[in-house]
Amino acid sequence: MTDKKHSPIPTTDDQYVRIMQKLQTKHDKLFEKIVFAQREDKDDIAKSHACELVAVREMMKLDKHELFKKLNE
Repeated sequence: MTDKKHSPIPTTDDQYVRIMQKLQTKHDKLFEKIVFAQREDKDDIAKSHACELVAVREMMKLDKHELFKKLNE
């Protein structure tokens, strides 16, 4: 039996909220980078950041159980 304190899979709502906040922060920063890259006519950089943004949005759409499972793959 694994000790909850050292379990690799976060299971509490607090941990889920923290992860979602981190994802939202990352989303906001990537979106800002896309805007600045487009302003400077750096479309390749904007597209690269957009791909990352898609991955972050996919993670944000997962429910709690799926998110924790994905993080521990």
